[in-house]
Amino acid sequence: MLKTLIRPSMIFIPFILGMMFPAAHSLNFLLRWILIGMLYLVFLQLDPHQLKPRKLHWQLLLANILMGVVPCALLFLFGAPQLALAAFFIGIAPTANAAPVIMNFLRGRAGFVVTSFVITNLGVALALPLLLPLITGNSSFAFIWEIFKVLLLVIGLPICAAAVTRRIYPKSKSWHGKCRNISFSAWSLMLFIIAAGASHFFRSNPDVPKLLVLEIAVLSLVICAINFTLGRIMGGLKYGREASQSLGQKNTSFIIFVAITFANPLAALGPIFYVLWHNSWNAIQLYRCDRRRLRKMLKS
Repeated sequence: MLKTLIRPSMIFIPFILGMMFPAAHSLNFLLRWILIGMLYLVFLQLDPHQLKPRKLHWQLLLANILMGVVPCALLFLFGAPQLALAAFFIGIAPTANAAPVIMNFLRGRAGFVVTSFVITNLGVALALPLLLPLITGNSSFAFIWEIFKVLLLVIGLPICAAAVTRRIYPKSKSWHGKCRNISFSAWSLMLFIIAAGASHFFRSNPDVPKLLVLEIAVLSLVICAINFTLGRIMGGLKYGREASQSLGQKNTSFIIFVAITFANPLAALGPIFYVLWHNSWNAIQLYRCDRRRLRKMLKS
């Protein structure tokens, strides 16, 4: 149990350091390049033969997008624009690159979750240039073009670079496993910069109520619980675990970058809290899975 909680608990270290050093928000320009590097390592290990899209994958993509749009629309109607913005970025985040790894540990179909990762990440990236102008209220052509350029760089560049690398050097697909600690360190650096940006935002805007931050944390927890539960219902008996993980475990690094770039650090707080919630649930799942496995070994 303790081993599974180490990484979730390590979230607090860069977060606290970032809050202590708000001047580090000037490093925001590094976020896209760190994210590109992380996605490059993920796409390196993707085997096209693993990708077997099913009808359920497209349903999960639709649910993923609706989980961003519906809560956001409802909160706007109830006159809570800041919460609405946070809800959008919480719900719209696609499947995490680590979700197939967790599914492997849970003895599920990792290939199903790999396909979910590709479909939801590409699908959400295509939907964002249409949705962000509506959410932010900025529908100018220049803004839409800027969104398209940024997403093309962040998603398109690592995909193309990984494809070329695999073609030239096939053994490169094993780099992701060897560079796992590097990826985690990169994620920690991202979280440090993001927390510094949030700290700078709060210090520059002292009128932001603390209650709003608490509401964003609770909203993030509620959406997290709905995602995992809805995914299990959609997957049914056959793909319940896989669909639950695909919809519940989010690519928060990608969507936090988008929130920082096109909204504000306050909106990014939702996905930041989500990191804590989905990793905590993953830790509980791994503990339960290991306990069941141990019981079976003792019985045999």
